[in-house]
Amino acid sequence: MSTGERIRRARKVAGLTQAELGERIGKGKSLIWNYETGYRTPDRQALQAIADALGVTAQSLEDRHLDSVQDVLEVLFRMEEAGFGIEPVRVGSAMAIAVDPDAPHAPKLEMALERWAEQRDALKDGRVSEREYAVWRGSFDVDGEE
Repeated sequence: MSTGERIRRARKVAGLTQAELGERIGKGKSLIWNYETGYRTPDRQALQAIADALGVTAQSLEDRHLDSVQDVLEVLFRMEEAGFGIEPVRVGSAMAIAVDPDAPHAPKLEMALERWAEQRDALKDGRVSEREYAVWRGSFDVDGEE
């Protein structure tokens, strides 16, 4: 999903129009439209202003370019190399990704994954709505813990 698509999704979850978002960041509706349609790309400062106005992290608005299995594998390989302790494991006839608890970054990753699992469970059993889950995903900050 592109940065513009992510901005549009977060704006709609926040219940704002393009004009309202533009007003919150001191810009016009047309600039927001240009960002959302991909005609322009916000610089870091603009992206941070948009994120602040929407109550999400700037990272949640960035395009991660995960368009293929190869793209996802490259991210997993980087995580492995960076000391997050992830590794593929077989669980019955399925494949899963496990976290080695002794890896340098494993404790923080495990905490984040646990929070994610809690939110997914809450979504599945109806304790949170799709909108609330989307807000949580956009605002979750592992360092600030929301």
